[in-house]
Amino acid sequence: MTDIGAFPVIKQVVEHIGLSLTMTAATNVKAGQVVEIDATGLSMTVNAAVAESGARPIGVAAFDASENELVTVYSVGSVVFVANADDTTGIDAGDLLVANDNAVGGTVSASTTGINAVIGIALDDIAGGATGRMLVQPMSHDGGA
Repeated sequence: MTDIGAFPVIKQVVEHIGLSLTMTAATNVKAGQVVEIDATGLSMTVNAAVAESGARPIGVAAFDASENELVTVYSVGSVVFVANADDTTGIDAGDLLVANDNAVGGTVSASTTGINAVIGIALDDIAGGATGRMLVQPMSHDGGA
């Protein structure tokens, strides 16, 4: 498993728009990056997801945005194109996808732990280092009954 070294340019981010939100970018984000609610507790604020503690992925950035700019976030029910975090390991259609801790931010990988911080469901087989479609369906479970 080798992380991709740069986030790819995703020209067509959305295939079907479900819920969309206007939020503030806490950091620079790129079109197609998975974004998460900023873990610092700022209202309606997102950053490129890097699987950090306390943050929850909420959707995918519609376009590039700089820090403190408004950005449209495609969320629940949207069909979007996302980037596989891994250069070599593929993702299967039907896999639950989570934000990956890849340093480029905003990438996904197949979940190995169930529904903890899932951002969506892969609709395509996504080759290593490639992009493919995902149904945005954020869900989390922190354990307990």
